[in-house]
Amino acid sequence: MKQSKTKATGIERLARQITIMNQTALSGHALHAARLCLLDTLGVGIYGSSQPETEQLLQSLRRFGTGKVSVWGRRETLDAESAALICGSLCHLRELDDVHYAILHTGCVCVPAAIATAELEHSSLGQLLRAIVNGVEVMSRISLGMDYMDHRERGWHGTATCGAFGAAAAAGYLLGLTEDQLADALGTAGSRTGGTWAFSVDGAMSKRLHPGLAARDGLLAAYLAQAGVPGPHYVLEAEDGGFYRLFSREWDIERVLRNSERLEIEQVEYKWFASCKSVHSPITAALQIYRENPQRTPEEVSSILVEVNRSALAMAGHSYEPDSVVSAQISIPYGVALGLLGRPGQGADYALDRLGDPMVRTLADRVKVVESQEFNLLRQTEHLSGTRVTVEWNDGTRSVAVVKFAKGSIGDPLTEEDVIQKYCGLTEGVLGRERSQKLMELILHGDTSIPVAQLVKLMVQPL
Repeated sequence: MKQSKTKATGIERLARQITIMNQTALSGHALHAARLCLLDTLGVGIYGSSQPETEQLLQSLRRFGTGKVSVWGRRETLDAESAALICGSLCHLRELDDVHYAILHTGCVCVPAAIATAELEHSSLGQLLRAIVNGVEVMSRISLGMDYMDHRERGWHGTATCGAFGAAAAAGYLLGLTEDQLADALGTAGSRTGGTWAFSVDGAMSKRLHPGLAARDGLLAAYLAQAGVPGPHYVLEAEDGGFYRLFSREWDIERVLRNSERLEIEQVEYKWFASCKSVHSPITAALQIYRENPQRTPEEVSSILVEVNRSALAMAGHSYEPDSVVSAQISIPYGVALGLLGRPGQGADYALDRLGDPMVRTLADRVKVVESQEFNLLRQTEHLSGTRVTVEWNDGTRSVAVVKFAKGSIGDPLTEEDVIQKYCGLTEGVLGRERSQKLMELILHGDTSIPVAQLVKLMVQPL
């Protein structure tokens, strides 16, 4: 049944806010945040291009033919939709991509959609950065409009469900969509959303595909809107099939439209560890215990208790399969075992040939993960995923570490130097040091008028 329209819908009001926002120049803080987001996302995506799963993805997408848009870190091109899909997936292959406290990975969706559009539309760096800001803003606001903890606990993956909105906003800016067209694009994107947490049972690849699929769907929605294809303007609040009614027990359109003191891109956290964010505090605590007990050996560990919030327990409180990188990256027991062995939790620690390490398995088997009301409250009030790790040694003594701020979190954010170090470590083996450095300089310090094509030339493997 068609609803009688008495006032602007949620999507129409959001499109209006974004359109108005675009009339004001970005602050220095927001522009710097966009540059860091672009650098970090390209770093993890280019690194992803060197991983063994990439060839499987390319094998399937090549069947659809070539195109005009580059695959990061490779010397080939695909159609825009396929390129956005694979580049978004590459960013998420090793769980090193950025996070927003509303349980989202934003860069791995918005940046691939924006770059694919920028290549087709011959956009400038400045336009690309603004597009990324818009995408992160919309994607985050959609999640913040609902009870995102409940959304996750129902089995949904917010990056997948909210991502297409962000991708549509990013691509829409580069296409110069009008306010009405942007509402159409967001409506179509919202009607094509989804993505469940079922991969956690067997460590399937679907989680890796979710950002790419969202980037692809948002990109297409923007081009459809540019061509005049209408989208559902009641996509958020429709009584039959509205996004929020389907995905959360509680929601409020006004929260989507609330202007904060800072743009959402300034709230993005950059990861230091190559794992699910719920593993970061536990591995940090385990590393602390390792450093404080240099004389202890793994054989002396009797049991390990890890206290976390309810969401972290649901997402990562289980063990892992030794033949699945995905299952290890969403496993608190695996991360804690790494930390107690003094291993830094970087990409190499999650390589397939590391998962069968018998000492890691022995320690992981001694980990018990439980829900803590203390850390539930911390998650709800301060948006922090804290933990308490207690190691009981064979002699009956205990070592305890409490972590509120893991490295890379809101309370202990990566510095620009950290992000640069991470980027260089991820890209130099793929691009070579000289090319990697040139790309970094353009992203962080390049004039905003330079064409995105200049960046893209540096993002592929040298001959």
